[in-house]
Amino acid sequence: MNTLSLKDKISFSKDYPKKEILYDSENAKAVLFCLEPGQGVGPHAVSSEVALMAIEGKGVFITGDGEKKVEKNSLIVCKENEQHGIRAEKERFVVMAVISPRP
Repeated sequence: MNTLSLKDKISFSKDYPKKEILYDSENAKAVLFCLEPGQGVGPHAVSSEVALMAIEGKGVFITGDGEKKVEKNSLIVCKENEQHGIRAEKERFVVMAVISPRP
């Protein structure tokens, strides 16, 4: 079993959304996104289910159903091939994405 501290993995870039691979196997992938205000990851789809968990701050989850403002401890699950994205608005926003099965 591997254990890590998400707090230790959080870092930001003024130039681009910061992405940190937390876990990667042939079965699943976990990615931490650290966004400065105004940064985002545009809507896209993958052939897997994606769980998006807000770790810090407030922002927007974008899905095929539209946009939903969320804050820390919010979770949304997107089905395979469903559009999804994230955006920070007025404050920093940290999101963990778990993708399974790994595309």
